[in-house]
Amino acid sequence: MAAASDVTSAQATLRAITYRLSSTPPKQLPHVAAQLACNLWASKDLISSPPAPTKQGNEGSVTVNRFRTYLSTLLQDRTVEGRWAGVVLVKATIEAGGVEVLSKSNAWVRSLLGILKKPDPPATRILAVITLTRIFTLTWEYTNLIREITTPALPAFIGTCLSNVENQRCSGGELRTVLEAFATLIPRHPTMFRTHEAPMRSILLRILSTTPSTAGSGRHYSTEHRVSAQRLLVLLHNCAPKQSAAEKWDEALKTTIIAAHTTCDRIFRSMVEDWQSTSGVQPSLAVNALLRGEAEMEGDDAVGMSGWNGVYAGSERLIALLGLLSSHIGTATAGAVTVRLGLLVDLLTRLFSLRTPLGKQITLKPNQQVSKDEREALFAVLPGVHLAALDLTRSILLRFGTTAASLTQPLLAQITWLFQAEAADSGVRTAIYGALADVLELQGSSLSRGDVADVESIVKACCRDLLPSDEITSMAKGAAPAKSSQNAVLGLQSTKGTFTNAAATLRLAAEALLPLCFSQIASTHIPGRLRTLMERTAILTQHKDALVASVLNPAPNGSRTKMQPSLLPLLAKQYPHSAEVEALLRPRMPVIKTGRSGADEDEEEYGDVPSPFANGHEEATDGAHDDDEPSNGLLDPGGENHGLANDEDLYSASPKRQGEAAGSEAAQDKRKIADSDINNEHSAKRVRASPVTEILLPGTADSVSDPDRSIAHSSLPVPVTQDPPSSSFVTAMEPSQQAAAAAAPVSLQAKAVVASYNAGDMVDIGSEGSDFEMPPLTMEQDTEDEDEDEEDDEEEGGQGG
Repeated sequence: MAAASDVTSAQATLRAITYRLSSTPPKQLPHVAAQLACNLWASKDLISSPPAPTKQGNEGSVTVNRFRTYLSTLLQDRTVEGRWAGVVLVKATIEAGGVEVLSKSNAWVRSLLGILKKPDPPATRILAVITLTRIFTLTWEYTNLIREITTPALPAFIGTCLSNVENQRCSGGELRTVLEAFATLIPRHPTMFRTHEAPMRSILLRILSTTPSTAGSGRHYSTEHRVSAQRLLVLLHNCAPKQSAAEKWDEALKTTIIAAHTTCDRIFRSMVEDWQSTSGVQPSLAVNALLRGEAEMEGDDAVGMSGWNGVYAGSERLIALLGLLSSHIGTATAGAVTVRLGLLVDLLTRLFSLRTPLGKQITLKPNQQVSKDEREALFAVLPGVHLAALDLTRSILLRFGTTAASLTQPLLAQITWLFQAEAADSGVRTAIYGALADVLELQGSSLSRGDVADVESIVKACCRDLLPSDEITSMAKGAAPAKSSQNAVLGLQSTKGTFTNAAATLRLAAEALLPLCFSQIASTHIPGRLRTLMERTAILTQHKDALVASVLNPAPNGSRTKMQPSLLPLLAKQYPHSAEVEALLRPRMPVIKTGRSGADEDEEEYGDVPSPFANGHEEATDGAHDDDEPSNGLLDPGGENHGLANDEDLYSASPKRQGEAAGSEAAQDKRKIADSDINNEHSAKRVRASPVTEILLPGTADSVSDPDRSIAHSSLPVPVTQDPPSSSFVTAMEPSQQAAAAAAPVSLQAKAVVASYNAGDMVDIGSEGSDFEMPPLTMEQDTEDEDEDEEDDEEEGGQGG
């Protein structure tokens, strides 16, 4: 019944969608197309199911066929709005219907290719490219569908897209969509792209060659266009004949490195470089020819990019080549390739060796044959070049991981020198923070004390970028003074927006670096002042990851007499509900059950030394006092021992452990009592506790924090008074109580003593459940003189006897 109702509901939904499409004017279809595409998923089972021979299945097939027919009509509609809605609904139907709809989509593919050839708006063509790419990727799992759908339609798709890209009406969004679609399809269909490799390479090189400083065709290409073009240019090696793709990839990498060195020869000519190639790179021109005229590239370079003129244009070309090298490293290949890391490291060494001078300290020698203006222009573009070089460095570290461990040491030194020269540039600081974080993740634990001292300036700058400054705070609060109303309306708003974007990127890089400084660098190598600054930054910025890393990697304690401070209290206060904080505060594992009785487990939990009362007898160390005293239990006023039932739980009744100082004082008092042989007498008007009682009372000043442990360490017998009290006011025990007391084991009697007192609480002798029974109240005045007289009389009587 449930399945039948679901089918009926799906049919009703699909009929409603079809009716909505047929009854809506074409001009209004773009407004309802998105909603109808979402409703299609409610009919997913109906659309994806094959036709059934039953009557109900026949009705569903009729509904699906009617819907498909109307979609085909929309794809061929005369209006732009109708075709746009048809493309949207076709993509949603194919994704919801699966292979059942995909196998019948040949007609839709032909209609979509026809839409690409029409002068429709760029939005319609973009959706058509996305839909066709989705159809081609869905056929990868079915060989027959590749043969029936992809193979006939893909060549026409490539040719149409290339012609649209060459057209002036192509928008930036359509260009990027086409580049991404080609990058998705080339690895799986390289032979179909082989015939179109030349026009594709020409388009990609034109995109990469066009920069703000070069005179191009007048078209503007954004950073996203260049990134997509770099990735697609790297993937063109798949179009090579069989088993030569790896060789073509290696050739493209070496060609790009040569082009980068050629560009460096021209834009670095105003300085005398101290770099010497370790990979056999030779100068591209003779010195005299290189210094003649301006810095320029007349013809195409080794990669095929067009020429350029001037230092600024040359720096943009060098940045583009470095980005292309990063794409070579970061883009996955279909097969194994050989990466010549030596060539890459040699190029990076050359780029990092030339740095902006620090004030009046010129570490490099200028070339006097080149004008000062060109040298200053070089110093202006160096941070951008170094930023691209740092991105290439990060790509190498992320791709090779621990395999590139031997490169981390020289790269770390170069990064440190670069930071000292260009730390004022926020973009360079951001890239250096990221590169240092990658180095620490790979080889942070192996850094020596000298390496940590070299990167100390970077860590300090990281903390400064995280800590709020007065200028930033005042700017955020709107306290910056406006010089004029025009600046307040225009200049301040634009400056604040630019500042916010740059500061956000810089802050993210600094936040990622700070926890790694705690966790990856050895705590013994971090200076005390630097550690204090790092912890202060983590506290003030409420950096959770940094606080956790600081707690997990505490600073070394040089002096054993001082307690090492920890950030755990602050972490627990700021993040009380965090799982990491819970793990730090409660690291213990649960108690493992061993199958013993509950009393034994409680005994082991509260003390490792066995208790003489819990075992029912006192364990003498030398056996000399086995027969000295017959009882270890506490006697009631009637001289009888009271015990507990065998099944009574003593867990909650066990005394709590007090401090070791109180325990030592109580042990000394107990030894004094054990040495004295004075018999304690019971007063006629007050029940006096025996020495054992005084020792076990936890509320008194002479009480023992852990009676089991203190008595077990004492080998002296404890005198117990067994004389019956002389007072006639003590209530005698009932016969049933006497029988129970006689039958109870001595061990349970001792447990009853321990269970009757709680640590830190005064014992109420008259309370219910106490072993003592209070005498009835009398109107006689109780004085100490009477007690002393009675005690003297009893002593004289004992001597006379």
